[in-house]
Amino acid sequence: MTLKFRRIAAGLLATVMCCSVFASCGDSDDSSAVNSAADSATDSTTDEETANSLENIIYGEMRTEFNENLDLSDYPLTQSEVPEDYQVAVEAESGQLTGAAVVNEDSTASGGEYVNGINSESDRLTMTVEVEYSGFYDLVFSARSSDYKVNNVVVDDIKAGEITTDSSVEFYDVPLQYIYLEAGSHTIAVTSNWGYADYDALTLIAAQNPITEEAYNVTPELSNPNADDNTKRLFKFLCDVYGKYSISGQYAETGRESREYKEIQDITGKEFAVLGLDVGNYSLTSQANGATSNTIEYAYDWYNNAGGIVQLCWHWTSPEGYYIENDQQHWWSSFYIEASTIDLDKIMNGEDETGYQLLMDDIDNMAQQLARLRDAGVPVLWRPLHEASGGWFWWGNCDPESYKKLWNVMYDKMTNEHNLTNLIWVWNGQDPDWYPGDDTVDLVGLDIYAGERVDSSQSGAFADLVNNFDTESKLIALTENGCVMDPDKVMRDNSRWLFWGTWGSYFLEDSIIPIETYTTFELLEKAYNHERVLTLDELPDLKNYPLE
Repeated sequence: MTLKFRRIAAGLLATVMCCSVFASCGDSDDSSAVNSAADSATDSTTDEETANSLENIIYGEMRTEFNENLDLSDYPLTQSEVPEDYQVAVEAESGQLTGAAVVNEDSTASGGEYVNGINSESDRLTMTVEVEYSGFYDLVFSARSSDYKVNNVVVDDIKAGEITTDSSVEFYDVPLQYIYLEAGSHTIAVTSNWGYADYDALTLIAAQNPITEEAYNVTPELSNPNADDNTKRLFKFLCDVYGKYSISGQYAETGRESREYKEIQDITGKEFAVLGLDVGNYSLTSQANGATSNTIEYAYDWYNNAGGIVQLCWHWTSPEGYYIENDQQHWWSSFYIEASTIDLDKIMNGEDETGYQLLMDDIDNMAQQLARLRDAGVPVLWRPLHEASGGWFWWGNCDPESYKKLWNVMYDKMTNEHNLTNLIWVWNGQDPDWYPGDDTVDLVGLDIYAGERVDSSQSGAFADLVNNFDTESKLIALTENGCVMDPDKVMRDNSRWLFWGTWGSYFLEDSIIPIETYTTFELLEKAYNHERVLTLDELPDLKNYPLE
């Protein structure tokens, strides 16, 4: 994921949130029966809810039939033909250089020369390699940089992943693991993401950590032993389909009333199964500044009436006294470090007791909102404190230990103090140093904004999550994305993300017109109608999904 695309996505969210405050977005009448924060949902006898009850019966009949046909047998993994000792190498200086990329002499480089100057969007180093076998390879770059840098790896003109270099005066091996290549000739390029790295050579070797069936055998036990039955049933379903299907998902701030919902219906004839929503407007600062939200109502409707799965994230605005308000920065963007004065290290080590109490107040307030869904029987894929190691949100502008303390305090308060039995805890990060631990995480997610029309499976990122975290086996999902991946590549590459969650607005539409900037309509239709992608109509009856 590039910082550039991450900022675009979250910047759009800030615009949406601001629109919600000042233009009363999302104020339309909803079919939810959710009451106020402390109350459970109540039944009513309105014509609308009678229609919803009939809709539930229809959905239930469809899902009963589908349950009988859902193939939960193991889906065979792609086998690699690459011999364990096979390798092929190419010197960086032999590649094609574009833009500012240049060759320099250095006696410590393998061929006496290396390439640098891949610093801007137009700079590129392209190497051509010939491989004898079809299968999975680790792409091992000999590289160095003066400090932490990230660059893109582009295979046959499609971004396959990213490589990270740390401060080193000597060249060392930097791998992008688990990339599938057919036998034959391929171009492998390095382009600038956050550049200023030197490249000496590239070696392709047989993948050292192949993904096996064991990666998809996840025990359906939640971190909270007191989780309610609906939550257990959803988690059991997710574990059952993992590795066999990917579940379609989309962020759409007004649920079934959203443009995204209607446009995907029009283009594909299908509906997404996982609805992504944001609860940022329930933050205390957002509420104090006039923000309104119907997110809880849309979540209720999606699960209880449409029969879908709900994912909630939290763009947490900074508490009163900790956000910046001036011509450049505003409260509604204070989840960004530029608009926040939060020092989480001081808060979590006891130096800032006021800041700590304000964060606890916000957690208590959010727990009341989530309790409305608990009381209505709605399980939630709960994804707070996301993308921390990227450093652009205030909860990532700290030492990893401070972040992990905040995560675990939130988990304890919501689980034990507020008895939120409806949460499936989704940790979303890029760096294992920020992982809070198996005891408070149920599902691991990653957000990838790979660029325009990048349909690759991002198998390197998936393999990193499987192999590089000191964790028991966890479900792995693509919790945010810009482009929809090609399902054929996802299955072929053994990188079977549990679900995807395409961000809304710009990644699907320009104003009110559907666009193909990121995902072509052809690929969108293919993905939503693929035999290994589950859409809303293909979900089972989650309220009655068997626990055994």
